Amino acid sequence: MSTRQHPQTSVPPEALHKWLSILVCALHSVYFLLNMLLMQKIGLGAVQIIVAAFSGYCFYSSLKERYQPWQSYTLMALLTFNILASASLMEFWAGAIFWSLALPLWYYNLFGLKKGFCFSAMIVMFSAAILYLRTDTSLFMPYRTVFNFTLAYSSVWLMCHIYEVQRQKTSLFLRALALQDALTGVQNRHALKADFSAVRKKAESIHMLIIDVDHFKTINDKFGHDIGDSVLIKVANEIKQSIQGLSVYRLGGEEFVVLLKGISDIQAYEQAEVIRKTIEQATFHSHTDAITLTVSIGISSLQPGQEFTDFLRAADVKLYQAKHEGRNQIRN
Repeated sequence: MSTRQHPQTSVPPEALHKWLSILVCALHSVYFLLNMLLMQKIGLGAVQIIVAAFSGYCFYSSLKERYQPWQSYTLMALLTFNILASASLMEFWAGAIFWSLALPLWYYNLFGLKKGFCFSAMIVMFSAAILYLRTDTSLFMPYRTVFNFTLAYSSVWLMCHIYEVQRQKTSLFLRALALQDALTGVQNRHALKADFSAVRKKAESIHMLIIDVDHFKTINDKFGHDIGDSVLIKVANEIKQSIQGLSVYRLGGEEFVVLLKGISDIQAYEQAEVIRKTIEQATFHSHTDAITLTVSIGISSLQPGQEFTDFLRAADVKLYQAKHEGRNQIRN
């Protein structure tokens, strides 16, 4: 439903960008001095001082928490260009081409799986072409040099790709742990707050339904907590089936929440009535007995400037009213 903040399973791109920028700045400052003072490579030195200056700017921006994704793309474009230019213009024995072996690591960590793969594939082709054109000497055999470099590069590339695939799988797993209720499988309070923040920016009207299982403590006391847990799982599934396409959240205990967007007060009440009837008509089983349940539902409509806590409290007040007035009913 929304763009959420998820747990990190590796160094976040903005942190990697910050430390990469200071590393690039330091290295290119040193190479600038070497090329200008010792090698007399003025053109290459000019490129390197530009890269060093921009890297310094990126580091400063990161320190001031002004990081923007375009900075990473520009930094890596300049760094890649400098590596390939150095490999093309410097003496081959200087080994500038070996810096390209580090590029897949930075690509994958900064830009993710798909872009990391595409950028890495382009670099291996450019690097192999440079090697082939520059190794036609008595000291280097073009085909063998290109073959060995490509194997080494591909090994680094493969490990970066495997790591990123595993990182994404781990991230999805942790995301489920962080945003799903462990018992019922529906989403939890953290997910509710995140989705509320996203929905309120897009929808003109938002309603919250708080659904509470009536006399749930009696079920736990009579049948045991294992039966109580199975009842909660069944309740969650019944709610999901009655509001197909919408998310269900468990606040805790026997309380569930549904967010409705873009509908009127009457439609929100009608949706709550569908849920109430669904639970009332369902049968929940213990080991020996059939259990029937009812739910009470409180509805709140988001008011201008209302924050999540107040929105939730308003629905909770209506829920308390429904329970106080006899349960198995809806109040809005």
